[in-house]
Amino acid sequence: MKVILTEDVSPLGKSGELREVTNGYARNYLIPQKKAVPADGGTYRAWLHDIASREEQRKKERAEAEIAATRIASTTLTLGVKVGEGGKLYGSITSKDIADALARRGIEVDRHRIDLDEPLRQLGTYKVAIRVSHDLTPEVTVAVEPKG
Repeated sequence: MKVILTEDVSPLGKSGELREVTNGYARNYLIPQKKAVPADGGTYRAWLHDIASREEQRKKERAEAEIAATRIASTTLTLGVKVGEGGKLYGSITSKDIADALARRGIEVDRHRIDLDEPLRQLGTYKVAIRVSHDLTPEVTVAVEPKG
């Protein structure tokens, strides 16, 4: 069955896309949850008419992502933390801490988009990648220094 997505559905696609799914998935999940509408008759013709406006929206989102990537790549975060013996931190620097520090600089980033394998537990300078879009991953420089 062909459906038009009305909102983003994780493995399936983004809002406004036409997808072919099984009848049961469409009738039992997508349509009752208002995540999609059947692509038949007038709905399909309206979808075809909206292709140009969706393409403009994607271009606009891409331009905004490139601006955000440039701002992130040129940012250096300095985080002051309490330090014990041997340069070990009391606690650690997590992706949430990095997202909060970026937000204080006016750059809003979802903490789940920050590629941090494990929390930072040592003093030093680190490069941390942030997924802005599926093909843009700029790196922010994080300097972990002793507080005070």
